[in-house]
Amino acid sequence: RIYLCNNETMNLKSFVLTIFLFAGMLAGVSAQGNLKLGYANINAILALMPETQTMNQTLASLEKKLGEDLQSREQYLNTLVAELQDMVEQGKPEAELNPKRDEINKLYQTLQTKQGEAQQKLLTRRQDMMEPIIDKIQKQIDAIATEEGYTYIFNTIDGSGVSIILKGPEADNLTVKLMTRLGIQVPEGAEGGNN
Repeated sequence: RIYLCNNETMNLKSFVLTIFLFAGMLAGVSAQGNLKLGYANINAILALMPETQTMNQTLASLEKKLGEDLQSREQYLNTLVAELQDMVEQGKPEAELNPKRDEINKLYQTLQTKQGEAQQKLLTRRQDMMEPIIDKIQKQIDAIATEEGYTYIFNTIDGSGVSIILKGPEADNLTVKLMTRLGIQVPEGAEGGNN
């Protein structure tokens, strides 16, 4: 199964733990004999998939729409703050200032809630759209593993851009093979399968 993580979730401890688990897993499989490892740059494949590009366009459009709503609320909040400042400068009594402050506080809290909801909506939409894309890649990884006898196929780069596979036989770099099977136009210079 393909696992992607964002920059916040990958830290040094989990990287070291991954290395130890990887080493233990390899030791166990090596004892059995038939170990065949492959690797691919899933991030590069994802970036070139038409589905990913469509997803990014959809998310950008949704983000713009949500941003426009938040911006209009923020502008209204700024108008109220300016009105309150004018009232203070005019020396209005607290009895007149307090309702305006309450209105500003309430609108500010609503704006904070709406910002959180917008971020969650974007995240949920991204996850929903990403799932079939990942499944499509996973099916091809599974097919290659079965057809060519790979025990493991690794992603060369983690979610934060750190290389996991530092050196490996070029014959086991499956990036271009996966791109071809997914119908992706292989970029010039990638024919050798470089990650």
